[in-house]
Amino acid sequence: MNSVSPYDEALLIIRQHPGTSGAGGLAKLLLSLYNDICGFSFAECVTGLDDRLTSVALRMVQDYARRGETEDLRAAGKILVDDLYPGLWEMGQAMAAARQETRKRWEREELEREAAEINRVENEFVTKRELRSIPIAIAEEMIASDDSTTYAYHYSSFDWREKELPLEKVRAAIREHGTGFVNCNPNAGYMLGVLMDGRVYYVHADYDVRERYLESNSRAAE
Repeated sequence: MNSVSPYDEALLIIRQHPGTSGAGGLAKLLLSLYNDICGFSFAECVTGLDDRLTSVALRMVQDYARRGETEDLRAAGKILVDDLYPGLWEMGQAMAAARQETRKRWEREELEREAAEINRVENEFVTKRELRSIPIAIAEEMIASDDSTTYAYHYSSFDWREKELPLEKVRAAIREHGTGFVNCNPNAGYMLGVLMDGRVYYVHADYDVRERYLESNSRAAE
């Protein structure tokens, strides 16, 4: 049985055949296992390898899948980074940085899309009185509380904020402007939309009362 670790075997081949496509492929694979910052694709690593080198590559992958990071892997990877293939390590870091920047761009774009959708829904809620059609008595039952305050969410600076509101002020806003359901908050589903001080607040509502009201509307529509 071969007692040499697959990483040491790959390192020996890389030393014996520097600059060849086979050595480069094994080096990319070994570095990718050594540190996921250096994430070359498996296809890029093994394309062009002959049967012997492919066997070594598969043994490295199998060993990593079975045992994870080992001392042999760490030692071989450090030799590649420090001495034999520092350029590949630098390339791997550059690819990781580019992936990170792409992920950040996706996150920014997703936040912008979400903010645009929230603004659209809120503007529509503000301008269309018919969307604020829940009867006042039902709405007040939904927010009934023994406390003098209630909680609501509002959207600000690409973030959802929770705020404690005076219950009587919420009731007054409902009587003045009406209320309805707004469902653009991804964290809370259907919530009461209340207009206060030029802002839409998503007010916590009694779940059972809300569901009874929605169910009665559904039956009425049939």
